[in-house]
Amino acid sequence: MMTETVLSRSLRLVFSGGIAVGLGLAALPAVAQTASQDNSMQRVEITGSSIKRVAAETALPVTILRREDIERTGATSAQDLVNLIPGNFGGGVTANNVGASGVPSTANLRALGARYTLVLLNGRRVANYAVGNNPVDLNSIPLSAIERIEVLRDGASAVYGADAVAGVINFILRKDYKGVEVSAFKTHVDQGGGDTKSFNITAGFGDLATDRFNVLVSANHEENDKLTASQRSFSTTSVRPDLGINKSSPRNGVPNLNFNDTLGNKYVGVNPYRYNGCDNPEFSLVVISEKGCGTDYVKYIDLIPEAKHSNLVTRAVFKLTENHELFAEAAYTRDKMISASSPAPYTETMRYPANGRFYPKSVKLPKGLVLPAGYKMPNGSVTTAETVLAADMDVTPTGPITGTWRTVPGGGRNDLTTTENTRIVVGAKGNLVGWDYETALTYGKNEVEISFGPGRFSYSKLKPLVDSGEINVFGTQDAASLAGLLGSQLTGFQNGGTSVSKEFDYRMSKELFTMPHGAVGFSVGTSFRKEELKQVSSPVLASGDEVGGAGEIPSVSGDRQVFGLFSEAVIPVFKNFELTAAARYDKYKNGFGTEFDNISPKLGFTFRPSTAIMMRGSVARGFRAPTLVDNLNPKAINNTSANFSDPVRCPNGVRINESVGERQDECDVQLSTQNSGNPDLKPEKSKQFTLGLVFQPTANFSGSIDYWNVKIDKSINAMSETTVFNDPVGNVAQFYRYDPQIEDKYQEDLEIAKKANLPPPPVPVGGMDLPYKASTNKDFPLAYVALPRVNTGKFFAAGVDLNLNYRQKMGDMGTIGANYDVTYYTDHGYQYEGSPEVSDLGDYKDFGPTPRYRHTLGTTYAIGQWNASLTHNYTKGYKDYTDVASVGPDYPLVRKVDAYSTFDAALGWKPMKNVSVTLGVKNLTDEDPPSSRNAANFQVGYDATFTNPLGRTFYARLNYKFL
Repeated sequence: MMTETVLSRSLRLVFSGGIAVGLGLAALPAVAQTASQDNSMQRVEITGSSIKRVAAETALPVTILRREDIERTGATSAQDLVNLIPGNFGGGVTANNVGASGVPSTANLRALGARYTLVLLNGRRVANYAVGNNPVDLNSIPLSAIERIEVLRDGASAVYGADAVAGVINFILRKDYKGVEVSAFKTHVDQGGGDTKSFNITAGFGDLATDRFNVLVSANHEENDKLTASQRSFSTTSVRPDLGINKSSPRNGVPNLNFNDTLGNKYVGVNPYRYNGCDNPEFSLVVISEKGCGTDYVKYIDLIPEAKHSNLVTRAVFKLTENHELFAEAAYTRDKMISASSPAPYTETMRYPANGRFYPKSVKLPKGLVLPAGYKMPNGSVTTAETVLAADMDVTPTGPITGTWRTVPGGGRNDLTTTENTRIVVGAKGNLVGWDYETALTYGKNEVEISFGPGRFSYSKLKPLVDSGEINVFGTQDAASLAGLLGSQLTGFQNGGTSVSKEFDYRMSKELFTMPHGAVGFSVGTSFRKEELKQVSSPVLASGDEVGGAGEIPSVSGDRQVFGLFSEAVIPVFKNFELTAAARYDKYKNGFGTEFDNISPKLGFTFRPSTAIMMRGSVARGFRAPTLVDNLNPKAINNTSANFSDPVRCPNGVRINESVGERQDECDVQLSTQNSGNPDLKPEKSKQFTLGLVFQPTANFSGSIDYWNVKIDKSINAMSETTVFNDPVGNVAQFYRYDPQIEDKYQEDLEIAKKANLPPPPVPVGGMDLPYKASTNKDFPLAYVALPRVNTGKFFAAGVDLNLNYRQKMGDMGTIGANYDVTYYTDHGYQYEGSPEVSDLGDYKDFGPTPRYRHTLGTTYAIGQWNASLTHNYTKGYKDYTDVASVGPDYPLVRKVDAYSTFDAALGWKPMKNVSVTLGVKNLTDEDPPSSRNAANFQVGYDATFTNPLGRTFYARLNYKFL
């Protein structure tokens, strides 16, 4: 039996009372149990290790967050909670679903990307999110049933296999609970919008010690109100002169028109409301040029979507004998989200006929418009040079009118996303002939269904109405045209997916023999997992028929088998010096014909020069396997996340001639991209090491400090749109262009063939479907920019984690506590193959920024029935996103995003043994998010991924336990 050291026991007892204050981050070296106040020698398994042991310290830096600490934060979702951890930054959040449905909430340790953080539930994997190319959705974790969270701030591929490169977050369910309790939670957001309410009931019966069984059932329902952009002053418009940005869209409810007048003059991009400064609240128009208007699309969007979350969790344990237990777990979660974004842009050519019933009798040209030489005036005179129009002037259009239209009369686009997660685990554990063992069968399924909500339209339904002139693209609809528009809406299934994981695992451990300085611990285990993914799109999406959609979204289907074999040993080499060695072998066999294997080793040590100090460190190799989407995603046309201009035909947002924009939007818009998977992708490889110190100089004060370093090679990435557009010359091979004459001829031949019931003509080289690669011909519009997935480049990160804890009993005056948890980055960035390293440390680059410093600083005070806490959350500022093409007097090359600093306070009262009340305030001083000009989200004026727009939020929680 291993001997518990003085340091391990004192640390265990100091932190077992929930003294981790504020956020509650007790950065113990490793404590994976709720330790009792006695000298119990219970052997436990620690996140990141497969060997049960007594000693609280290992070479692994593990942060513990217990149930009472979770409740103190006021968090109701795993996403909210994980985002408070200083070592986590930049994971997906609910707000990312605005304008991009089917985006999960994800963890992102070390800011390396969500794909490098492994999320576990009770130490076992959870099915990945079924839509897109995403890891585990944190909304599938039933936070209300969680007893504690263990965050391993180190790579763990040697134990868990793929994905555990940056670290592991292990959510552990409540166990051995007896009784019935109910709780209710409600928030009130001071500025309005975004309120939350939830209700939970938990029941448990049976005592393992006396009844030899225990059953737990927990149910929770939560509702989140939406928060719209119009409800916050810092995000209510896309026009931000203080930031030097105008992100309004040139696609409008009243288009910028291209037409000829009766005198033979030609016009491109003239808006009929530009003459009055684009003053038309009905269509939310704003000025974007001397002749054009744009849509202030932010008027229509959410900042945080409306959502409902429900979950049901059960867990049963049956004690067969003193040495053997059977256990079973079942969890079901259902999330429903409604997100609203801007009205749909009509990205196909809008051609309104001259005989349309809404055809304008005249178009008013705005004062200040520059007329070209050779322009024929109404009085018959012809300009001999460029002439500035001295006053507004009406002209009479003739022939068809084209332009960039948006379905504003149909309202904003809405998506309805329903996500269901089912998980069943059946297993056994115990001790057999001296070996501790645990085995289980795990079934996990994630199902996502995205449905068309209001404001989604079909080209096949709407285009004939527009082409025939039955829709008013110049102003307010009448009853007939509005009925026709709304009748073109899409309903029903949009797209979705199913992700299934089936796994068997078995592991066992024991102390093999005793050396002069302690026992040698050893474990061995195996696992077999089958993953299946099926992503399906409706015919509308598969054909690219949705108005303003992301383009063709092809279906993906595939499966793989993963076999793993792992082992670990703990060796007391010298007095107070212990080595830990672990290794794991994984073999992947893909259903589409490829396979690969990988070995992940790890070596760690602990050294205790005294009872008050422990040194620890580790070195390891890890890996991340390509996902099925990485491998199988077909080539598909999509669009950029941010707005860009064609660098050849609209450099720096300036049209090279009047033909630019006639056929398609080319300036300051979301441009077309082609994305694709790659079946030949290889695993990403990582190298990492940690070196740290754990200390406890007094019974009341303890802490830890760890340096960590991670390098990832052969990273799998789609080429960055920011990199490509910021250096179009160096990345010219990614630009594909088409010849308009070839495309027009093909479309004419295609139409003739359709009318004659003949086979379609062959797709010509040089048209939109087979464009020219790397062309810089100024007469050729952009077909798309290719952004394929490749094994190229690397990521790197390094920094220091510091955790300090203090607790002081003051007799009858109560107990005070303090916790300071910090992550400080010393290095962070990436490198593309053949290019120099890029640092994003404190600087917004391709994958966003990495703030150099984050902390939580909390204090608590408890006396009698009362307890209180105050927590400071701080994220250091960074250099803002820069669009190189926009740099000018009002848009500096370098801009600083201010630090984000908030205070949270909570007051708890327990008037009776079975009643507790918590009142709290999040963001006590009502701080707005710092302003930012980033272009990664639909939201404007701040960064929706890194900050919270709610502002000051009051909350109350009532818990009642039936005696």
